[in-house]
Amino acid sequence: MHISAQTELHSFTVDVEFSSGGEPYATETYNVEASDWYRAQRDALEMSVLSAYDNVRIPNLTRRVIV
Repeated sequence: MHISAQTELHSFTVDVEFSSGGEPYATETYNVEASDWYRAQRDALEMSVLSAYDNVRIPNLTRRVIV
């Protein structure tokens, strides 16, 4: 018999800001199910690479979680 640990997931709303050369140009909100706030931030940043705002033609593109 195996005992498995279950991690309780919580709902988080995470805003990711997109910037070009340090100037913000868009914000997108992600609803994430995660075990904690740090995991939710990481997951939202990973999700943001599929955003229309994540475009290789945008110079000096950066993303950050707005806390």
